[in-house]
Amino acid sequence: MKKQVVLLLLLLLPAIAFGQAKKHAQTAPDQECSECHAAQSAAWESGKHGLMNVKCVVCHGSPEENYIPKPDTSRCIGCHASEVADLSKKKAPSEKTCAPCHDRHTLAVKTVPKTPFHSQGGQKP
Repeated sequence: MKKQVVLLLLLLLPAIAFGQAKKHAQTAPDQECSECHAAQSAAWESGKHGLMNVKCVVCHGSPEENYIPKPDTSRCIGCHASEVADLSKKKAPSEKTCAPCHDRHTLAVKTVPKTPFHSQGGQKP
């Protein structure tokens, strides 16, 4: 019985979470993110990802279709699979995001730990 309840919860929780997804405000087809999000766009464009021409939709999705206001690490796997794997294995569920250590838009490290997390294979110092 306990296993059935856990299985049911595992099946229902994603459906509940996706059902409550936030919608992005209506935008014009040719509207740029920077028109409303100037500060975030400037921070992004000055960071490594912006300089490599990675656009907002890579992390946040399309405003019309699959918008995610606070993306999780599933959006990072394409280029950063080993870092996401380190994070998934070693951090607590509430820490399985880049935001505790990295700025949300520049992705610069917020503080420099004595032993960088990723250079140690995801081991906590």
